[in-house]
Amino acid sequence: MRICLLLWMIALLLVVASCTTVIPPSPTATPEIHPTKQPEPSQPLIEGEVSGLPEDVEATIYIKTLEGRIVSWGGARGEIPWQAVVHQVGGFDYIVAAEAEGYISQPISYTIHISGDTAYVVRDGQVTDEEAVHLDFHFVPKDSP
Repeated sequence: MRICLLLWMIALLLVVASCTTVIPPSPTATPEIHPTKQPEPSQPLIEGEVSGLPEDVEATIYIKTLEGRIVSWGGARGEIPWQAVVHQVGGFDYIVAAEAEGYISQPISYTIHISGDTAYVVRDGQVTDEEAVHLDFHFVPKDSP
């Protein structure tokens, strides 16, 4: 009888053990690590307008170092304001020029000086307090008198 009782208890333990549910540990969230990118600079900003060109002619605005190295460039159409951020490449003074095939710009270029987050117009070799936000170029045909 003892053996029967012992077998009965073992069977009962096996039934109870097989009925228990083992809950696996819940997964923990692993934060995703994204490399941080610095935003594109938005300063110093220069602006201007292009005039005198037909609708189908686009001007190219160049920002150059004083040595003539092109820092950046972009297109501009007549009567539509343009703007650009000056990406400093080791200096504080830059030339802003505009070109369009078959045309001459007036003025040929502007010289600007970067101070902090602001670009200023340079006139006669002197930095003015005029911000470089009206760098306008008017174009005339090369063949005009």
